[in-house]
Amino acid sequence: MTGIRDLSRRLATLDLEARKRSLLARAAARLAEAAGARAGDAIPLSSASDSTQAVVGAGGDAAAMREFGTHRVRPRPFLAPAATDLAPEIAADIAREIADEITSAIAELP
Repeated sequence: MTGIRDLSRRLATLDLEARKRSLLARAAARLAEAAGARAGDAIPLSSASDSTQAVVGAGGDAAAMREFGTHRVRPRPFLAPAATDLAPEIAADIAREIADEITSAIAELP
């Protein structure tokens, strides 16, 4: 049973919260970049993240009018399509990197 105890101790030393924060910050930046490419330079974008979520937003009337349209102009969404397109890739990247970190911890066991 020494192996299980060693594994448990090693896994307890992993700082997965910090890793998740880092990965989600990178995801937020990727989403903002993709949305920005769809929206053009006229729409200011911001991103934020913590260890549980990544948020990308666009402020101002121009962003809302472009994303949702007006009574005269049809919607030209840029936030939702960017998120829809990147979500599977981002989720897979995060899962892979967390799994790699756990695998490395296991590989370092005696």
